Amino acid sequence: MFDYKLAEVEKKLRGMHGKGFFNKKRVYLFGVSENTRQIIRILRSFPVEPARVLDNDRKKQGTYCCGVEVVPVEAVPGMGDEKNLYIVCSLYWREMAAQLLDKGVKKENILSLYREESLWECLCQAVRGKRVYDRLTRRYGEVPVFLCPYTGTGDIYLIGTFWKQYTEKNQIEDYVFVVISKACEKAAMLFGIKNIEVLEKKEESCCLIRYYMLCREKVDLKILNDAWGQVHTNTSEWFRGYKGLHFTEVFRRFVFDLPETSQPRHPLIGEMDAKEEETFKSLGLEAGNTVVLSPYSNTLADLPGEFWEELAGRLRGKGLKVCTNSSGEAEPAVKGTAAVFFPLNQAPRWVEKAGYFVGIRSGFCDMVSGAKARKVILYGKNDRFFNASSYEYFNLKGMGLCGDAEEMEFESGDRELCDKVAGALLASRRDGSQDRRGRDKLWQEKAFI
Repeated sequence: MFDYKLAEVEKKLRGMHGKGFFNKKRVYLFGVSENTRQIIRILRSFPVEPARVLDNDRKKQGTYCCGVEVVPVEAVPGMGDEKNLYIVCSLYWREMAAQLLDKGVKKENILSLYREESLWECLCQAVRGKRVYDRLTRRYGEVPVFLCPYTGTGDIYLIGTFWKQYTEKNQIEDYVFVVISKACEKAAMLFGIKNIEVLEKKEESCCLIRYYMLCREKVDLKILNDAWGQVHTNTSEWFRGYKGLHFTEVFRRFVFDLPETSQPRHPLIGEMDAKEEETFKSLGLEAGNTVVLSPYSNTLADLPGEFWEELAGRLRGKGLKVCTNSSGEAEPAVKGTAAVFFPLNQAPRWVEKAGYFVGIRSGFCDMVSGAKARKVILYGKNDRFFNASSYEYFNLKGMGLCGDAEEMEFESGDRELCDKVAGALLASRRDGSQDRRGRDKLWQEKAFI
């Protein structure tokens, strides 16, 4: 969902929690989606832990969504129990609600969080968008406005890898680069992108797009996305994954119109400063002997907490230090590991300092793809992204971001996955870290410089 809608949902849920609405309730969410993942994070901040995620897709059943098991609707015991609460946030909420009602669930036990906008709301948003655009032009002058309307740091990172080539090709010297979060600002800063403007209110991005759609001839604006859902006339998203049109290729063609010879270019990582070094040591981490775990994803399937706990224990048993990239209660550290949180523009050098990285495929993996470290990236085998599997669409090697990572697909219940991941990490210790770093550097120089 758009970020301003997410803010509305969070406000509503927080108000309901304050009134005790979730007390003694078993909470189920219907449908595996980005919306569901966001709602789970909000609930956990209260804290409320969902019982299960329901989904009719057999390929998703038995997988995990933010660590919560995905099951068929029929698997819920006593569906009509008054203690059960079903949360729906989907364009198909009517069909979902009808299915639940047909199973004996009462209407008052279904909480629909999906809201459609009226024409009047859209027009009001366009008026607000004009004010935002006028504010930007007053500050920066009549220059092109480039808008990144998402919180996805992986998209920002990919944009950065092409930014210099794009601006040079189009002879763009002055511009304003608009993002909607501090995290996205940090990602853009890695590439020396100038005039980064963070919108104070997330809904301003939506309003800016509304104005652009209504008065396109008055706006010098480009949305840096291959197919933003709010622009309903843009249908290129349906080409995603079709005949090799994967993440990098889609951005190269539909966003930047660059030739195939243009390749992503990583930023220079540099060394940790004194403050970062001090924090690294204070957490008990060791340079070249630490594994950074990244178990969370906003878009793709993930793994249960038990897997990460077993993996962390296995790695500690081999003498490695283990930490988790954690953002607090919504994304807590894996049990038995140190919680680390660092600005995204520091992420590559933290991982390079640590020496090892294991993560569910997410935007964070893009951010650290250029770090010289042993990396293992995990993809749900049944995950689909439009016309391709998640691995086909997002694998780092195919994107041209990384040639040294071990990328593997997993299925729910794969008892050997922990062995495979630990083996892939520990193999580098047998090979010798100096040789590995030398190979990584050679590959990166050949591919990106």
